[in-house]
Amino acid sequence: MPELKILLGGIPLGCDNIGDEAILGCFVGILRRVAPGASVTVCTAERKETAALLGIETAPLYGFKREHSLSAFGRFVRNFDWYIWCGATGLSDYPAVAVGLLEAARKQKVPTIVWGVGMDSEPNPVFFRACGKKRALFRAAELLTLDRVPLIARYEAWLWNRMRQRIVAELGHCRFVMVRDPQTAEELRNCGFESVVVGADSAILQRTGRIPPVKPGHVRIGFCVSAQRSIARCGELVSLWNLLTEQETIELVLIPMNPETDSELMKGLVAKMAHPKRAHLVSVQRPNEVQGVAASCDVVVSSRLHLLILSANVKTPIIGIERGSKIRNFLAAFGLTPAGTVYECDFNAIVEGINSFLADSGEAFRAVAEQVRGEMLVRLETAEKQLEELLKAPNPRKKSN
Repeated sequence: MPELKILLGGIPLGCDNIGDEAILGCFVGILRRVAPGASVTVCTAERKETAALLGIETAPLYGFKREHSLSAFGRFVRNFDWYIWCGATGLSDYPAVAVGLLEAARKQKVPTIVWGVGMDSEPNPVFFRACGKKRALFRAAELLTLDRVPLIARYEAWLWNRMRQRIVAELGHCRFVMVRDPQTAEELRNCGFESVVVGADSAILQRTGRIPPVKPGHVRIGFCVSAQRSIARCGELVSLWNLLTEQETIELVLIPMNPETDSELMKGLVAKMAHPKRAHLVSVQRPNEVQGVAASCDVVVSSRLHLLILSANVKTPIIGIERGSKIRNFLAAFGLTPAGTVYECDFNAIVEGINSFLADSGEAFRAVAEQVRGEMLVRLETAEKQLEELLKAPNPRKKSN
């Protein structure tokens, strides 16, 4: 029997995002369970490193790099039995690219699957906002109407509605669509797509690496500030760090989820602290390393979703700073709300949250986390079984799309 050939993509893998790499590593593990004889190829910008780390084949990062176009992807994907978009928040962050990849695969009669993808309530402003000359023209026209006609808002709503229609049309051709949380399923239903399964983010299966030793009597507070959408009032963040580190027994552990940009941002903030030696910027490259560091912390504060996921995996109490509804959605499962947004961060809420978790040494959170994780694992296991049945079925390429 010919070997089943599966191509994974839809995420800008190999671009210094540890959360994306956690998704990939865990999903490859899932595929090895449900399709043990399959050949797996991943589209990534870090081809040699990914191949060596996961023991898989790799391909260029189609769609996200100008030199690797959608047309080239179409010629490449025709050699596979399945194409799977395997996670992240691409339904709102970069839907045109990810949906374009699905379309290209379908046109080559390669069946498609969407696995563990998320969708924020608002689209990425980079792609769905009027900018430059176009914005200036719309604004001039608005002034002519004495601001009675919101032309900019109407244009941006039209852009997003058109993309939503395209998303629904393409997902309708997929053989299986599993999303990571109920809120994403609701967003898709609001778009008009009903055939969706609620599972969980594959990264909940991440294994833990080495846990660093903790000094007796010391409290470790983990932080990650995303450089992608940085906290607007960084001066107040430094003041918060100064407040926390007034006590010698409190150590800040700065955990970059992008080893390049997050590290650079937080390094600059540490330099402004009153006690910079009480903040330790860790050097991490892999998801298991991040999860090990998170396990050594008493509380983790993050504006990056996947640090919150990896921390919850090891039952470390979490405080999220919202940068899109994905963080709000994840926290809701634990009965938590964000400490404001990256634009209007609630620093008092962070202090209150830390003190609340430290008051009972995180016991209440750990009890909730165990229950929530169990529910997520059940949903993911159910989705795995559906995926296994699908991949075991006769090759659907023999049927017309």
